[in-house]
Amino acid sequence: MKKLIEAALPLTEINAKTIREKKLTPGHPANLHLWWGRSPISSVKSALAASIVDAPESDEELQERLDRVQSGTYTEFGKKPTILDPFCGFGGVLLAAQALGLPVIAGDLNPVAVMLTKAATEIPAKFSGCPPVNRVSIQKTYSRTEGLAEDVAYYGNWLREKAYEKLKSLYPTEQKGNPSAWIWVRTVKCPNPACGCQMPLASSYILRSRGNEDIWAEPVLQDGAIQFELKTGSCPKEHKSNKIGSQGAVFRCPVCGSLTTDAYVKQMGQAHQIGAQMMAIVLETEGGSRYIAPNVLQQAAANVPVPEDIPPGEIPDNPHWFTPPGFGFKNYTDLFSPRQLTMLTTLCDLLCEVQNKAASDALAAGMASDGGSLSQGGQGALAYGQAISVYLAFVIDKIADANSTICSWRTTGGALRNTFGRQAIPMVWTYAEGNPFSNITGNSTAALKSVVTAIKNISCTSPAEVQQWDARTVAFPQNSMVCTEIPYYKAIGYAPLSDFFYIWMRKSLKPVYPELFSPMVTNKDELSTCGQYEGKDAADCERTYEAQLRDILYRLAQCADSSYPQLFFFEYHKGDEEALATMSDSIPPTPWETMLNSITQAGYAVTAVWPLRSAPVSEKADGTRVLIVARVGVRDGQITRRGFVANLKRDLPAILDRLFCSGVDDSDQRIVGMGGGLSIFTKYQKVLNADGSQMSMHDALQIIYQEVVEYIAKREADGDSESALLEEE
Repeated sequence: MKKLIEAALPLTEINAKTIREKKLTPGHPANLHLWWGRSPISSVKSALAASIVDAPESDEELQERLDRVQSGTYTEFGKKPTILDPFCGFGGVLLAAQALGLPVIAGDLNPVAVMLTKAATEIPAKFSGCPPVNRVSIQKTYSRTEGLAEDVAYYGNWLREKAYEKLKSLYPTEQKGNPSAWIWVRTVKCPNPACGCQMPLASSYILRSRGNEDIWAEPVLQDGAIQFELKTGSCPKEHKSNKIGSQGAVFRCPVCGSLTTDAYVKQMGQAHQIGAQMMAIVLETEGGSRYIAPNVLQQAAANVPVPEDIPPGEIPDNPHWFTPPGFGFKNYTDLFSPRQLTMLTTLCDLLCEVQNKAASDALAAGMASDGGSLSQGGQGALAYGQAISVYLAFVIDKIADANSTICSWRTTGGALRNTFGRQAIPMVWTYAEGNPFSNITGNSTAALKSVVTAIKNISCTSPAEVQQWDARTVAFPQNSMVCTEIPYYKAIGYAPLSDFFYIWMRKSLKPVYPELFSPMVTNKDELSTCGQYEGKDAADCERTYEAQLRDILYRLAQCADSSYPQLFFFEYHKGDEEALATMSDSIPPTPWETMLNSITQAGYAVTAVWPLRSAPVSEKADGTRVLIVARVGVRDGQITRRGFVANLKRDLPAILDRLFCSGVDDSDQRIVGMGGGLSIFTKYQKVLNADGSQMSMHDALQIIYQEVVEYIAKREADGDSESALLEEE
């Protein structure tokens, strides 16, 4: 039976809702933890609903069903397929499925992704409807995750208080206010032997920029060493920074004027001769933020030894994503100051106490004492205490993201930038260290609130099973409906980037999930072509990726439930369309063409393609997120090329009339149209050329593209004609 998603989709409305979702308002489940690629819940939910609902015959009924999908009111279905996501990432597909009450099975190779998805879907489903176990909660009825969220808030505040008792000497107050941040600059010995001062490497001396009322730190030589005096007014250009140019570590010594070279600074870094000096202190006062010069009290508080039990983990020597290793910062813990390391290790070490307290309270509240651990599927007191520690480990990760020496200072807003402003870790020369016990951005209270609010908004109306697996080798469950984001070509380095969090998550949660957090760092042998950024041959990486992906798609086809279409999200690039419009046989296969080839060779027939955008249309944007809808077990025998072209010309206009009926923006029409054409081409196992050879996907796409372009042009011309007639009347 044809499903609604194979006939029409309220594309414009779905995309508008998805773009709004990307803003991540408070309470969105994605606020549990940072992840660099996530499936938007709203668009996946609409796609899943439309894949289960039958396509009606009448236009009136079609519009009614489209309206229900668009509004999200489809929650009751007959048979409920099990949704399978072999690349779960953050877990957006599972969250969408659970919102519809659909059972889900998912996995990922990356342990951080597995842990995030478990926390967003599997763990909340275990404790849905449970009241809080802490002793101070007000008695009332609790639904879904309200009780769990209340307990995370309670034990999170307990953790914060215990940590502050141990760490308060590291964060001393001032008479004029409580420090919320300390602004630091990295330093290196001046390359001029006659000078030899410890010179600042300041990408910016500016502390606050507000019209002509700047505040900046000016280096001055006092007693043979550089100190900083705070100045106000309109900062002269020559005092804004001592960095020369935008590329490389080239800085001018403020004492003698000598220049460093990039090679010199890197050499000093490899010898562990890059230091750091406090430039200013930001105070919280009743009148707002106030900047003061460094003093002995604050400098002494920051001068603590590095803890002995910091977690191991080496940063890959890969400048595409990481520039710090080139300057001697080779381990993830090198990205934190000694005080930050002390604070984070203290929080991690206290989690065991939190877990024991929560489990004891759960036992007293009546939870089972023999339910087993969380990793063993337990649902009793022990598992509940461990669940609390999972969410508080996420809070610690959020604090780490906002408390590293990669965090820079927003001079226009007076706030911290997180470590991950983008999908990389760059070298930062002037950085800000926040006080996690203050009201600064990224403080411990705000981190806890973000996690708690996200937990409250998790839908957990169906069970979820989340495993760590390698999609290239795992035996997939039978009779499932696949819905997944296929790892894209030249993907970001999920594994090395996630190690920033993994080292802290491992320190916090290895006792809870010993197998998941057994390795020192994450497995880097993931399905992607990003190995080319690690010095491997790009062509070899792409060939390996394509071969592994074809095998995965074939195995997914073998376990697919043929009653439903299978959903594959991929990325369509400008270069893909340019190759189709060129009408040349000499252009090598694009990722889009290769993906479609892999799908059809695995035994699928493509029944629709929908651009489910997560960002507004932009000329600057290279890629568009698209949904490939495919079926197994519906392909016919063979047809000649002439027969295919004849069928395409005859049937495509009616198919496109239906696909476009619910509203498709102009920018999306060609992609949707190609899906209509592919539904004709891929329903045959073979399309034979006149010489008996098999027609290639490349040839088929070019023919389909031209037919779609002609259809759209005729549609626009007919629309202009109708408008002209109306004007004449």
